[in-house]
Amino acid sequence: MKYFLISLVFITSLFSYNEEDLEKYLETKSCEECDLSFSNLSNKDLKNSNLMGANLTGVTFENSDLLKSNLWGTTLENVNLNNVNLRASNLEGAILINVKCDNTILKGVNLSNATLENLSCKNLSLWGAKFLDTSFENVDFSGAGAAYSIFDSINFTDLKIDGAIFWNAKISNSTLSKKKCEYLEQEEAILYENSCED
Repeated sequence: MKYFLISLVFITSLFSYNEEDLEKYLETKSCEECDLSFSNLSNKDLKNSNLMGANLTGVTFENSDLLKSNLWGTTLENVNLNNVNLRASNLEGAILINVKCDNTILKGVNLSNATLENLSCKNLSLWGAKFLDTSFENVDFSGAGAAYSIFDSINFTDLKIDGAIFWNAKISNSTLSKKKCEYLEQEEAILYENSCED
């Protein structure tokens, strides 16, 4: 029994945040390349945070405000971003896998060179967001608001966009099915130099 408890404590420590990193972040809102994995940061004012390169695996941000934050190169796997405001934040090069993102505000967010995988978000706001060389795998943006957003050099194959608003969005140098191209034209998106074939 003693060895079991020691093993349990050791295993838990492998999958939890660094206490000093968490204290530093909560005091300064800055913690580059630190480990905040599996911490609870819900219901907090975290505007203008600097989390560049941080490990945010398993973090709960639900109902928090991350307006104008720097999350460049962060790892956001199994993260709860429900009801989070990330407006005008930088998520360039970030990895988002199995993220909860219902009612998440991503207006004006930079998601260039980011990796998005296994995402399905209700009431997602992507207005004015930037996607350049962004990778999508099993991502559902159905019903999202994506007006004025920019998609450049994107493969839309694994991106669901049914019912999404793309008014005045700019889509270029991208690969789409003929059906998606027709839908985007119907939505009055601006399309140029795309491949629209089945």
